[in-house]
Amino acid sequence: MVQRLCLTILLTLVFAGHAHADVLFEGYAKVISGEEHIGYVISRYEFEPKKKQFISTYFLKTGKGPSETTESLKAYADADLTPISYEYTSLAGKESKIIDAKFKGGTLTGVIKNGGKVSRIEKKIPKGTFLSTFLVYLMLKSKEGLKSETNYEYQAIAEEDGAIYKGQALVGKEEIYNGFKSFKILNTYKDIKFLSYVNERGEVLGTNAMGQGIVTELVANPSEAIGNIPYSASLLKTLFGKVPAGDANVVTRKAKLKAAEANAPAPSKQMGVPQGQGIIIKAQPETEKKGN
Repeated sequence: MVQRLCLTILLTLVFAGHAHADVLFEGYAKVISGEEHIGYVISRYEFEPKKKQFISTYFLKTGKGPSETTESLKAYADADLTPISYEYTSLAGKESKIIDAKFKGGTLTGVIKNGGKVSRIEKKIPKGTFLSTFLVYLMLKSKEGLKSETNYEYQAIAEEDGAIYKGQALVGKEEIYNGFKSFKILNTYKDIKFLSYVNERGEVLGTNAMGQGIVTELVANPSEAIGNIPYSASLLKTLFGKVPAGDANVVTRKAKLKAAEANAPAPSKQMGVPQGQGIIIKAQPETEKKGN
């Protein structure tokens, strides 16, 4: 309870205002370690047409009690995915961290509050550097687009520490992941290798952090992702503006279509005609004409 209250205060201080934007993706994913369901991730990507900005909003919750960890992110980039600003918060046990960063003229300036310590960062950003949360959209916007047998080398800012790291994304052949066509992407970043399964729209269907045994899987509804992990509607409203429905993705759309088909009434023999009417059972005798 104390942790939730602290995080609510942190998010209220950091995140303010929610402009209307077009939702590109929104979904809930469950986090699995081995065979154990340990947490959930809520992710939303938007494009604000008036300001011509991409927006990434992210919320992660894992563990319970003393091991409970929460992370959140709100990041902005222009139409070319050049960084504008981001706010990152984390709370692990009693340890809190807030990063508030802005970009202008090729320079990153920000404040890091780590527990009771405050430090400032200021550094030049090499051309082409972007916020790591927008990697998939950068790949979609590239000259090659998102296609098989492609190698993307990049340098991106890790939102959790404000540092720049080089990375590589190798796109393999299309394959079926949980019933959906997807690209299998091997990503190496911060000396960590992980697999991502991404469809042609840039929707991440699942990830696998190799060597760590942590897997995420996009699911059709929030309850499946959350399970019995601690949940706070007030935190989500503060971050997202409202509790996300998580229905702007291919997994949820397929589940809704399947449910609609299962609940649809069976068609009658003559559509549009009330049952029992308009059905000719046998030939009718001709009416006798007068005068014959």
